Amino acid sequence: MPSFSTILKSLALATVLNLASASPIELAPRAVPTTACKPVIKPTAAAPTVPASGNDPDLPTTDLALQYVAIGRGTQNYTCAGAGANSSATGAIATLYDVTSLAYANINMVNAMPPNVVTMPVPAPGSTLMTTAGPVPALGNHYFDAASTPTFNLSSAGKILYGKKSGDVLAPAGANAGPAGTGAVDWLQLVAKPAPYVSNGVSLVYRVETAGGMPPACTKAETLIVQYAAEYWFYN
Repeated sequence: MPSFSTILKSLALATVLNLASASPIELAPRAVPTTACKPVIKPTAAAPTVPASGNDPDLPTTDLALQYVAIGRGTQNYTCAGAGANSSATGAIATLYDVTSLAYANINMVNAMPPNVVTMPVPAPGSTLMTTAGPVPALGNHYFDAASTPTFNLSSAGKILYGKKSGDVLAPAGANAGPAGTGAVDWLQLVAKPAPYVSNGVSLVYRVETAGGMPPACTKAETLIVQYAAEYWFYN
């Protein structure tokens, strides 16, 4: 015959087993690691810096915030009055392609683009620019208005800059001379032109890492259209 203590132990064990099988609900909440409650903070990369030309003095610096980095692909345009005359610049026409994200991730890849894309056919208006980094979407257009004001219409971002030149240095000696071998156009800084012009969202731009764009010698009265590419850095 089992002892009284043995009977008590058996009853206690049965009670525990019955409670466990009868209730699927956890009586105490499961502990949550404290790290799961912390907000996720995305790292923010430091803004890339506009390339230096190596000239002394170089282009003026700026304390404004970088907004966009773009690759411009198009033509620099000139007129010749006749053989032996000095050509006159009449403006430029280019499509601007948005490489801002790539500039933050790999600025060296961006800097290598102008010498590569200057030899490629000019893409159709509004189309993407095919590069070794993949297709690059259009950001807008660069052109000169009827008053010869350099205009940067960043139509995909709803921003525009009417510029005036505020800095000008020669392209580095090793700059890509372009398909015609005529040389790389100068590096520039342009600021917003005052009233009646009203820029929006961008107030300064640099043209750097130029490839091509310089005119050949004038041999007759004619219009010269010279292929070029460059980086454009927009600030506000």
